[in-house]
Amino acid sequence: MDINNKPCWLDEQKEIQKLLGLFLDGLDRIPAEKRKGPLGIKLTVKRFPFLFHGGSEADMQWDLIKILCKEYPLFSIHLNTKRGLYEPEYTGARLVINAGAESVLRCWLNRPRKALSLIEWQAVVDAMAGNFPGPVEQLGSSRLYIGNRSCEEIISGFIKIGSYLGAPVTLRQLSAGCFFGLSKFLDGREKLVCSLYPKLMILPRPLVVNVYLPKEVSGVLFIENQDSYTCAINGMPTGVEGFAVVYSSGFKGSANRIRSREGALLHLHGDGVYKWRDIFEDWWFAESAQKWPVYFWGDLDFSGMMILRAIKERFKQVEAWPIGYEFMLEFLESGEGHRSDEAKKQDQTDPRITGCKFADEVLLPAIRQREAFVDQELVV
Repeated sequence: MDINNKPCWLDEQKEIQKLLGLFLDGLDRIPAEKRKGPLGIKLTVKRFPFLFHGGSEADMQWDLIKILCKEYPLFSIHLNTKRGLYEPEYTGARLVINAGAESVLRCWLNRPRKALSLIEWQAVVDAMAGNFPGPVEQLGSSRLYIGNRSCEEIISGFIKIGSYLGAPVTLRQLSAGCFFGLSKFLDGREKLVCSLYPKLMILPRPLVVNVYLPKEVSGVLFIENQDSYTCAINGMPTGVEGFAVVYSSGFKGSANRIRSREGALLHLHGDGVYKWRDIFEDWWFAESAQKWPVYFWGDLDFSGMMILRAIKERFKQVEAWPIGYEFMLEFLESGEGHRSDEAKKQDQTDPRITGCKFADEVLLPAIRQREAFVDQELVV
């Protein structure tokens, strides 16, 4: 296995990273000489609730797990033959790590093997337990790493969090202030921090959304790529007139908080800001209804269709924008377009269905038939 062949999407998939991290947790706990066989992980609702919530997001996560199995391959999948008739394929499935995968995972997740065992880590946690107002069991359950930092240095960082009690702070700010300027170390560890400090006030990190408001708003258009967004606010291509244009890259359209005032920060600009600001914000945060058509326009590839599906989870009325896709579709069906390996898109997953009739009956079949993609920037 090639340690440099890291999936381009892995850094954005926190749940998949957690799953892979569990393999390393197990390998750290059990030295090689004491293992009786390859390490396996069973997929259960208790350990992996993100898989069992149902819907498109769970299907996408399972697809990514299968890609890691088939195309890399890090582990093998052993399905549960006793699962219920209507239960998902992954219910009770067991993932078994393959030989040679450990070094790849340690490189991808930046988890180098350390000589210090989990037992020694737990001893340091226990010795410093009196510094925490909450229980330390969760902190001691898994060895944490930051480069070559010692256990004492890392646990001292957790102790330093106590100096922020009473002052609201984001998780990224807390991480940077306590762990050597590393703002992302605490990503995915909010529950751990809250267990150590039950009274700590962690502010939610809002998603930043850029929106252009024209003089008159008659619809909403989500646009995936920056160049196409900047062209659209300058009136290109023909057909964008009258749309409030939303730059959809950089935020997860399916995130629950995208339509809450606490979870999203709208940056509004354009000639219509003063007239439409309140009306648009009330619509965005589902506080009032508008009869606006809502469209999405992005790359004509599987990733673009996945974004459409994700946005549709929060904005039910969104559809693929026919005007934007027609020229791209014509270009694709004329035999043009690029193969997935020519643009490092071979890891993209076919969403199968988006919920948009035009995308599901026209765009996706065209992509599958031609086995090619077209980037949005083609249209100007």
